[in-house]
Amino acid sequence: PLYANGQRFPTASRVVAAPFTEGLRSLRRGKAAFDPHTYVVLVTRGHQHDVECLLEILDDPVAYIGMIGSKRRIAKVLAAYRQAGLPPFSNNVLHAPIGVEIGAETPAEIAVCIMGEIINVLRGGKGVSLSAQLRDERQARRTRVTSGES
Repeated sequence: PLYANGQRFPTASRVVAAPFTEGLRSLRRGKAAFDPHTYVVLVTRGHQHDVECLLEILDDPVAYIGMIGSKRRIAKVLAAYRQAGLPPFSNNVLHAPIGVEIGAETPAEIAVCIMGEIINVLRGGKGVSLSAQLRDERQARRTRVTSGES
């Protein structure tokens, strides 16, 4: 409530201040149910909360889930997710790290980077996302290991 309140965001149609899963559930009730036109951006204060949120929206038919974080944080979240024995996310739905590569540094630039990726997904653009770059790097490492390169 200190950060998420109507006084701080006077133009918001709704402000939710609740524990993560409770907040997500309240957003999904009634007319606000998540559907194939829903774009979710996870910006939490710890990878354990990211896992909690991912578990909550796992079965929702959303168009996009973006998760902010460093490569290390993303790796921890995905490892915890796999350790829970859950099926892998479709590469088309989970975007982590979030955004398109524009060299963003400031919070405003990072917001533009994130919205650029969302627009790219919405419109079927050809922009290369940070998550696609990371997947390509992982695949290249696996290929080098499989082929015996060091």
